[in-house]
Amino acid sequence: MKIFIILFPTLLLFANNFKTITLESNATTVNVGDTVKLTTTGTYSDGSSSSAVDENITYTISPTDSAVVNGSVFRAKKDGNVTVQAAIDGVNSNTITLNITWVVNGHVLPPEPEKALNDSTLLGIDSNNNGVRDDVERWIYETYKDKHPIHVDIGMQAGRAYKQVLETPERAKEIHDTVVNAPLFCASYYMYYAKLFDDPILVHERIDAPVKSKYFNTKDRNDVYWRYDKLLSGDSYPLPDIEKEKSFCDFDTSKYKK
Repeated sequence: MKIFIILFPTLLLFANNFKTITLESNATTVNVGDTVKLTTTGTYSDGSSSSAVDENITYTISPTDSAVVNGSVFRAKKDGNVTVQAAIDGVNSNTITLNITWVVNGHVLPPEPEKALNDSTLLGIDSNNNGVRDDVERWIYETYKDKHPIHVDIGMQAGRAYKQVLETPERAKEIHDTVVNAPLFCASYYMYYAKLFDDPILVHERIDAPVKSKYFNTKDRNDVYWRYDKLLSGDSYPLPDIEKEKSFCDFDTSKYKK
């Protein structure tokens, strides 16, 4: 019996000391709010291996605010690329990279741009080339994600319109009604007049105005807007007939029929 009393702690110590640790996940891409399963396997000096016990594992996540791990469950909190490494008793695993996406109503949003770089030019960053600056696109989807989807459509139309103001303010009179005010006319139809033409009332708030405040968010961008606005002076701009306001929507409105 004395022999077993002496050897047992040695075997236990050996069982807790892995030579290498391998970290894996059951997916490489995960949406914000969703989870993936992490698996950690330890290999001993004799070549044998076993799964590690969750309680013995510590995880290092970078960026630290991108995700959290409870047990072996990785939960995504913020979109972007995130690295994860496990450690047991001072032995570090390999580092894995997971891509966290932010999908809203089936639309994969672009990553949040670095503010200083994004604001260093008039047009900023539009990484998915859809005509709306990335930070504004993300704001639109976040703000209106729980409302009727036409809010996002109108918001994105407004974003595309304000981009044209930044690109060509000298075309102010040309684009004022057909581009810049078009989202306002479109929203007006779905706020006030849609029922007159057997369409549902879907909008109950201004959408173009808050998008505008987000788009012209620096002094340089605001200066361009006032150049555009000043060029409009001297002319009158009548409102379109109410039955024509729907035609100013630049997206497919047929999906919003009753």
